Amino acid sequence: MSAHLLPPNATELDKAFSLTFDPAPELTPAIDAMRGAKLVAPPPSWLPWLVYEYGLGELTPYVPNLYDLIREGIDWQRIRGTPAALAMGLGWIGYAGDIEEWPTRRRAWSRFQLRLDRVRDTEDPDLDRIEGIATLSPPLRSRFWRGFHGYDVRPLDWSWQRWSGARWASFSGVRLREGGPKWSFERTHDVDRTLTQGELEAVGAWIEPTGGASLSWGPFPWTTPGIAWTDSGEEARRRAIAANLAARDIYVALIDGNDQVIGYRRARAVHAVSLEAAGAYEVDGVRWSPDAEGKAVYVEALTGFGDGAGSTVAAVALAFDAAPVDPARPGLLWAGPGELSTPTGLVAETPIAIALGETVRERIRFILRS
Repeated sequence: MSAHLLPPNATELDKAFSLTFDPAPELTPAIDAMRGAKLVAPPPSWLPWLVYEYGLGELTPYVPNLYDLIREGIDWQRIRGTPAALAMGLGWIGYAGDIEEWPTRRRAWSRFQLRLDRVRDTEDPDLDRIEGIATLSPPLRSRFWRGFHGYDVRPLDWSWQRWSGARWASFSGVRLREGGPKWSFERTHDVDRTLTQGELEAVGAWIEPTGGASLSWGPFPWTTPGIAWTDSGEEARRRAIAANLAARDIYVALIDGNDQVIGYRRARAVHAVSLEAAGAYEVDGVRWSPDAEGKAVYVEALTGFGDGAGSTVAAVALAFDAAPVDPARPGLLWAGPGELSTPTGLVAETPIAIALGETVRERIRFILRS
């Protein structure tokens, strides 16, 4: 029998009316069923209301599937303010990272940065999503300040670092908006290329094969280091070609899908090299070391943040003896189309796919063989 919400002096008629109009017998089964319905298999029409009830609305940009949001968002709420919450949130958008907090001796001790597990896929929307997760997940006293992967140069911290191992400024990276976090990424692209006779002739470095005979007089410097009279003709020939190429000013050209130059980046390292297990440079998993007697040439260029941003590179090539058109800018690092004189044209063109952006420095490494 249903309990009557009647005073003790209720009459039998009052009790009869109470039983007649009591909805409990009809509604109780539905009410009992609703108690677990939102937890087991809520219908789609309930989901926006459940997101509101659980306070998960701020996570909807990062977990668009509301079923996943309700299931995982509640767990995230329970650990919010801990590193585990940040790890869970980054996992939703396909990233992972390690937290680096500022040392307590620093004035901005509440800042932290993320060492991400990979380079971002896109700047929009990926970086906004990472920033959002890194802002919502930590304690209120913490501030997300920087994300990086690959390219990470730190500022000089007096009495804690060597001058030669730091920048005389802030951390490496760029901000996409005022007051936003810094982003610092780097990708590496390797090219192992054997130059053809036509390419070597174009840059004035071709020497006819000796056929096993000694190297005779030719258009190469006889001060070429490492060439001894006891060397075989072919060894001397390759060393002479490598020394010739390594002594030149080189820019790396970035070319788009329409065979138009996006821009040129000055090579930061050009060396004759030889194979060495612990060499300073690595290309396609093989290590090389600078060597005056080397038979190959290592060329490396590192684009700056924002160089050619928004363009897609379809090929890279080399410009030998290149020089800025404007004589007042002899040290030009990045040259746009028409800003560089390329007397030998472009050689060693190699297909590649690179989407240039504001936050990534692209490291392009060549091994040139003859």
